[in-house]
Amino acid sequence: MKPNRFDKAYYDRYYRNPATRVCSPREVQRQGNFIAAYLRHMEVPINSVLDIGCGLGRLLAALAAGFPKARTLGVESSPYLCNTLGWEAGSLPDFPTARQYDLVVCYDVLSYLEDDPAAEAIKTLGKLARRALYFGALTLEDRDLCDPVRTDTDVYLRSNRWYRRRLGRHFEPVGGGIWLRKPVEAFIWSLDRRV
Repeated sequence: MKPNRFDKAYYDRYYRNPATRVCSPREVQRQGNFIAAYLRHMEVPINSVLDIGCGLGRLLAALAAGFPKARTLGVESSPYLCNTLGWEAGSLPDFPTARQYDLVVCYDVLSYLEDDPAAEAIKTLGKLARRALYFGALTLEDRDLCDPVRTDTDVYLRSNRWYRRRLGRHFEPVGGGIWLRKPVEAFIWSLDRRV
């Protein structure tokens, strides 16, 4: 990974500029509303949230509003964001696993890592998430779906199967990017589980 890749110019292009950003603040708010509503619907108690690779923190803010009593922690590998927004410096796969969080968010992070570190990162996520994981990554199957102007395509593309096989060792997918920690304690209808 380029040392200064996640600098001000990167975040201006992909997150701040309306002409080139990957999504709007309103879309991120809607994403956070969905995650909170779906986890509440499944009666998964969320008292702590870790967003590892939190970027500008928009999703973390939406989740803090969705779970107002939860403790939240934003972690970033970007020195620029840590200095300007005050995030805790850190990255996967070597983030400390002594503490667990009810909900861990890892969205658009692992595609920036080579295969071995990405696989180790998934093991770390399996240790960090007490109840749920919200996960997303650009895959080989998605490469033709994304807008190359609004999406950083200088990433490691892996198959959907690659991610599912590794995540499935720790989590059960329940749709919408949400994975529940195994063994799943929430009541999930069989049609809502990925088989």
